[in-house]
Amino acid sequence: MRRNCVADTQVGDKLIRAGDKVVMWYVSGNRDESHFEDADRLIIDRPNARSHVSFGYGIHRCMGNRLGEMQLRILWEELLARFHCVEVVEEPTRICSNFVKGYASMPVILHPH
Repeated sequence: MRRNCVADTQVGDKLIRAGDKVVMWYVSGNRDESHFEDADRLIIDRPNARSHVSFGYGIHRCMGNRLGEMQLRILWEELLARFHCVEVVEEPTRICSNFVKGYASMPVILHPH
């Protein structure tokens, strides 16, 4: 997500000049310590979890946000009903991308009840 700055702009202590190229790093957006306490930890029940930018926030909100949340809830309900433990058996392989911070693979063993 790259843009060209159209006018000199001050962001914090940085001056961005007209014509400079600006890149938005999605992986940084959800790790803003001024917004998310302990931002590098996955804390599912954060009080402000819905302001996570993965689904957009404010006027740029994803219409599929609630559908995505519902699908994840159902997935975890079904997994937890069938398995008492999800064991990661190898070091996960990350995707090398400035767009998403995801996994290419994460081998697991599902242990039934």
